[in-house]
This record gives sequence, structure tokens and C-alpha cells, in this order.
Amino acid sequence: MSITSNIKILKRMLKLYIELNKQIVDVQALAVVPAKRASNLPVNDLDIEEDFIFFCFSKFTKTILAIDKLIKSGFYEDALILTRSNYENFINSKAVVINPKMIDHLVEYKLGLINEKKYKFVNKRKSIIANIETNAEIQYINTISKIAKKSKEQDTYRIVYSYLCDITHCNIITSGYYRNGIQYSYELKNEIALYNALLWSVFLNIKFYNVLIVGEIFEYDELEEAVLGLLLNDNIKFVRIIEDEIKRFRKDTDADEEEKNEYERKLKIIMKSITLDE
Repeated sequence: MSITSNIKILKRMLKLYIELNKQIVDVQALAVVPAKRASNLPVNDLDIEEDFIFFCFSKFTKTILAIDKLIKSGFYEDALILTRSNYENFINSKAVVINPKMIDHLVEYKLGLINEKKYKFVNKRKSIIANIETNAEIQYINTISKIAKKSKEQDTYRIVYSYLCDITHCNIITSGYYRNGIQYSYELKNEIALYNALLWSVFLNIKFYNVLIVGEIFEYDELEEAVLGLLLNDNIKFVRIIEDEIKRFRKDTDADEEEKNEYERKLKIIMKSITLDE
């Protein structure tokens, strides 16, 4: 299929995800920990983990609503900048699902470092902190690259996140998004930028749905069934879109064979990550 046809498919997918995301947040995203603490009830690790995941997912959903508005207004590059934030929401949540100890780094240590309530930095450059009472030292994980590693998303960090960072920062290699020939423009509506804004938002939403399923946090069967139903169909759709993109790049670009092979290699990594949750 052409880019134009795949853009239509991605728009339909994103619309469905937005409605389902809103339903998930409205029905189930409850902040259990603050309510329990206010009532002097015991709080367990699972409560904290689920609260953190729903915080990430609520933030993800609000950001994707903003992305949708930017896309509809023609600000595709700015939609991609927000997609970078949603990548971070996704890997933070995945990190605590596949590595429960990460909840300490993302919640306990982060909150405990505020005004040195419970922890202090021993070496900021090396991210070493210590418990103020016991002086026990801890290797603090607080950078996106390290969180991506703990969430087993090193490949998407190198391929997707680096691209989104290029768009976010003043990287001259992205100047083509703001140039119409020799004329710089703030009005230009670039189809490739629109394609990427949709593609990576859909990609991250699918990946986040996998996190919710693997994390087994649904209390309502109808929500879980709705997510599983979309995943069964849309994983295949997304893979086909990536396959189309590989063909398009090979056919329509002036890149040499080595560049085409490298582009294909990266997209096949993306395909694998959508079909096989690590």
C-alpha cells in the first residue's frame, strides 16, 4: 500500500486507541496508595506498582490526546516531540512490570531524594545514592537509557527514541521537516512527518497495551478483552505497514544499497519488538 493508504489505517487505529485509553483510565485508573494512606490502611508493593503504571498510562493518554490535536492542526513535528515523552511513559511502566525492583528507583528513591527526606546523593555523576539512616549505598537508576535497558527496550531506545530526540532538539539533520526547497517554513505540512507521528504513536500504544496485559492489572474482563482484541488484529496491521515502508524506501529513495539494508534491518527489529514482547 502507499503511504497515503497507510496513513488512513493509522488514523483509524489511533482513534480506536484514544477511545479505549480514555475508557481504561476512566474505569480503572484509581490512585489506591494515597487513599489507603489517608485511611491508615497497609500499602503493599503491588499497590504501588499498579498506581505507578496507571500514572504512566494516564499521562500517556493525556499526551496522546494532545498529539491527536496537533496532528489534526497540521503540527506533525510537534506531535513527534510529544511522542518522545510517551516513549518515556511506556518504558517506565514496562520497567516495573518486568523488573519489580525498578519501582524502588522510580518511586521510593525519587521521592526519598526530595529535600533529602530519606536518601542523599553520594556521587551524582555516577548516580550513587545512600540511605540517610543506614548509609547503605545504592546504584540509582534514573536515566532514560538505563530505564530502557531495564525494560529490555535497548533496540527501540537506539532506533525510535534517538529519532524522536533528533526531532525534539535543534538537530540540523531534521531541517528537511522545516524546508520547502530553499525556503524555511512554519506552514509546511510534510506527509512523512505526519506518517511518522501516526506510526510511532500507534507503535507505542500497542506496546503499552502489552505492558497492561503482561502486568495482569485489569480488574474488568471487558477492558482486558477489548485490549486483547485490538492487539490480535493490529499487530498484524502494523507489521504490514512496516513491510510496506521497507518496500517504499527501497523503491523511492536515492540511498545506496548499504543505507537501504541498514534501514531495513532497523525496521525488522521494530517488527520483532511489536510481535514478540521481550
